[in-house]
Amino acid sequence: MRDVRDTGPKSAPLRARLLPLAASLILGAAGLLVLGVQPLLYGSYVHEGRITEASLGLLAAIEIAAIAIGSAGGIAVLGRVPARLVALAGIGLTIAANLQPAAVPLLLARAISGSGGGLLVGIAAAAIARSRSLNATAATFLFLQAASQYAILQWFSAQSGAASASAVQQALAVIAGLTALMLPLLPSSLAPTHPVEADKPARSDAAGRPPLSGWIALGASALLVGAVVGIWAYMGLWLEARGVPAERITPMLTASMVGQMGGALIAIALGERGHSGARVIAMAAVLLGIIGWLLLRGADGALGWALVVGYGVVWMIATPALTGFLLEADPTRRSLPFGASAQLLGAAIVPTAAGIAFADSGLDTVVLACAGGLVASLVLVLAALAARPADAAYAA
Repeated sequence: MRDVRDTGPKSAPLRARLLPLAASLILGAAGLLVLGVQPLLYGSYVHEGRITEASLGLLAAIEIAAIAIGSAGGIAVLGRVPARLVALAGIGLTIAANLQPAAVPLLLARAISGSGGGLLVGIAAAAIARSRSLNATAATFLFLQAASQYAILQWFSAQSGAASASAVQQALAVIAGLTALMLPLLPSSLAPTHPVEADKPARSDAAGRPPLSGWIALGASALLVGAVVGIWAYMGLWLEARGVPAERITPMLTASMVGQMGGALIAIALGERGHSGARVIAMAAVLLGIIGWLLLRGADGALGWALVVGYGVVWMIATPALTGFLLEADPTRRSLPFGASAQLLGAAIVPTAAGIAFADSGLDTVVLACAGGLVASLVLVLAALAARPADAAYAA
């Protein structure tokens, strides 16, 4: 006689487990889609006289910080509010902000749009935290981000003439509206919890405040991603300052974006193999080596291409491993849902702070400051692993 008592994930149909996860990741990728068109969107704002070039860094920082705060806020309410309502609010805010008239203050409009996107990112972050294959799921999310951002950037680049800000915003609003098709696939709840194992009862101790090791690990994640994104943000100008011809820079950066997608696929294949903390340390060391070589020897010839593309590949191998590292540092899993928020906050703060503090000293100094953030993140990785709870009862 068939035993119907086993209702854990292993007995559930594969599609019933994967579809909600896929819907959550698609919604999260849509929430970050604006990052792929920021160069076009912000350039249009400048050309249309809505903002000055000097204020672009502040605008980017506000929008990315709003995504981070919206993500953390979404995660905080998912324990009490159905996931579909949180996602619907995120979609509504994104559409409303991108369809607001030009008379609305730009900083306010982008902050509202960012908070809506952040709610969608919170949906994805919560789903990743509940998954059993943390690194592979996080890598899949990064691949969806990179692929969708690359696709929309290439689509606009292929159009004749420069895209207006309103055209880009309308595209973001339409795509946000289309993601509403994912709402019926979301689970009724995405409250923080441990994934159910076949031989263990479900546990809800993933809710609550992270331990010290979790906070340190979140700080390490923020610094690492912020430093990597900071170097990427200045990469084009930096290569030009290092003597790379302007006509070579765009193809190099485009190839590096393809490298990011390749790195995410490699991370998916690696999955949970080995120790995530060790992978983070190794990949960060390789990134420092790439930056050091570019600083000392430049980006000439085929080796320069390989280094710039390799930067994208290694970046996307390192970032998903931060999710597994959070679990290693914080076996309670309480810090896991906030990993994406920490990374986004780092991406908002570190490049802006480095630019404000060191821009007058030259781009080499700005890049070195971001590389210093990478080194600091490695120190925090080791500190988080050293501070993790010794109680084996917290093991996931």
